[in-house]
Amino acid sequence: MGTIRRIVDLQLGSIGTTKVLSLTSSETLYYINSGNRAFEACNVSAYNVFYGQSGLAVNSGGIMIASNGGAKFWDSVIDSFQMAFRVNTGGVTITNGLLIHEYGGN
Repeated sequence: MGTIRRIVDLQLGSIGTTKVLSLTSSETLYYINSGNRAFEACNVSAYNVFYGQSGLAVNSGGIMIASNGGAKFWDSVIDSFQMAFRVNTGGVTITNGLLIHEYGGN
């Protein structure tokens, strides 16, 4: 079997911007269009956070970022980029529960 090689850009530079999002069971849209080219979302809350395209609704799925330190990293961001985040538990608000780090590159 052949070798699978994924090229990874390790020259992201330092963190350009840090944002803190508060989330509810309604979606919160996050935009990156500041010229940064990568970002990381870290869930520091006690609830699971889901992300996906705009239109996420209660019990509609999405992809999960686990509670208490789960994280997801997106690289090679070009142009404007939009992502919807939400908590999948109705009536729950997590204050300052999602940390976003944006990376600008060299």
